[in-house]
Amino acid sequence: MENTAAQNEVVDEQAEDKQAEVKKDGISFESQSELDSFMDKKVSKAIETARGKWEEEAKAREDKAKQLARMTEAERTKAEQKARDEELSKREQALQMREYSIQAKSTLADAGLPNTDELTELVLSDDVEKTNNNINYLKSVIADAVKSKVDELSKQTVPNSSSNFGSETTSIADLAAKNRVIK
Repeated sequence: MENTAAQNEVVDEQAEDKQAEVKKDGISFESQSELDSFMDKKVSKAIETARGKWEEEAKAREDKAKQLARMTEAERTKAEQKARDEELSKREQALQMREYSIQAKSTLADAGLPNTDELTELVLSDDVEKTNNNINYLKSVIADAVKSKVDELSKQTVPNSSSNFGSETTSIADLAAKNRVIK
């Protein structure tokens, strides 16, 4: 009974979210029955997805309980200790990655690069040295791209060879003969 009440609450919340999405997306319906049909399909899909997740979780818990029931007390204690160690390891790794992310953002800012979450995720790795190498590589790539674009934009065009500026090499005698008034 309690489980169905929780399911109904989830369904109601999802239905409200879907109605808000319908208004936001600008979808219009000819009649209330079309809207109801649309919402029923969306809610049914959400319920099926949630039910699938619940069943998977229940099966995993059941399998774990069966496995623990077959073990001796010493094996059970050892398995529980191993599970705790794995959980601690995961938490420690998550904290370490959070710390690396903060360091990466700081290094990006020091390098004069934007320290957005997207850019941080791009350069972040599970090793501080590799993260710093990624940041330095990104910085050099950006600097090279900027330099090449500046060079491209600052180039001056070379005069055409058809212009007569400095192309004629005439002697002074030829110039005097050409400009002579009395012939």
